[in-house]
Amino acid sequence: MNDATAIPPAVAAPVHLDACGGLIHDAQIDQAAATALFDASGERHERRGRGAIGVVETSCGRCVIRHYRRGGLIARLSRDWFVWTGAEATRPFREFRTTQRLFVAGLPVPAVVAARFVRSGLGYRADLATREIAHARTLAERLNDASAAATIDWGALGTLISRFHAVGLWHADLNAHNILYGGEGHTFLIDFDRARFLAPLATKLQGNLDRLARSLRKLGHGDIVSSEAWTRLHRAYDAAIRAASAR
Repeated sequence: MNDATAIPPAVAAPVHLDACGGLIHDAQIDQAAATALFDASGERHERRGRGAIGVVETSCGRCVIRHYRRGGLIARLSRDWFVWTGAEATRPFREFRTTQRLFVAGLPVPAVVAARFVRSGLGYRADLATREIAHARTLAERLNDASAAATIDWGALGTLISRFHAVGLWHADLNAHNILYGGEGHTFLIDFDRARFLAPLATKLQGNLDRLARSLRKLGHGDIVSSEAWTRLHRAYDAAIRAASAR
């Protein structure tokens, strides 16, 4: 299968959309409850990169609220303001739809609950709400715990990444902080800001593995990239990709 292969049709679940009000949410949740998510107070958790996340108890259950922030040099001009080009082009609406499409397709991602933007002059600020994955730890956190690091199944991780590539998902920032292990042992990918769909199994998608390797080196775990663990990840990934290509 080559890069020109058609992308599978999008799948979606019912949503309520209020583009003028800047809100999109799961249709099983009423608009008042979805709006209240972003005003609820809760626990604040520091995270690497672009600021903290909030975890709130709501009528929708425990949800993670992420405020969109900029990184890099442009953050010196504005930490959280983005240029307006239309409701469907906003980062929260695009991430909501991408995450929902993956969830409905049966891929291991958090259930997305709601997203909003707030207009500000010629731009906007934004937030995303997803259901909390209970007792979760990132790959980065497990690597910093010797006993947990020893139990990481690198082959299973390679197979997991291949499942996303089989539907053409290109993750814009696949790093050790965006791989999450739930309390029940399930593994998830998170943070689909700026992700997009390419042709399923497109060769460009394998760049995600290079990005993950850079992340490990940056965190001081470069030895893994030259170890048998990384070889197992690649073998499992390649085997899964070959199997998907043959179908």
